[in-house]
Amino acid sequence: HIFNAKRRQMVITIQQLFLGSRDVTNFLPDFVAEGVGLGKQPEDFNKPPTFTWIGASDLSLIARGGTGGIAIWTRLPQDIRPAAYGPKQNLSAVKE
Repeated sequence: HIFNAKRRQMVITIQQLFLGSRDVTNFLPDFVAEGVGLGKQPEDFNKPPTFTWIGASDLSLIARGGTGGIAIWTRLPQDIRPAAYGPKQNLSAVKE
């Protein structure tokens, strides 16, 4: 992700897609992968998908998407990445 602090904007790209703890990236139909821009970098878009931060706290982040939608992220009490990526010793290889 790329964050522009002056504009409070974060560019979002999707490299992998998980459902629960299963990586379904290679099983997506082409129209779905294309629709979400799977594997694209920000420079691959005419106008990359961005979120403008509206508010943030220690536990949550609220942002408005480029099409006007609202996104809310919350911090979970426990790291769920091991369910998707394996034991904690492998987390250093995971891009954030």
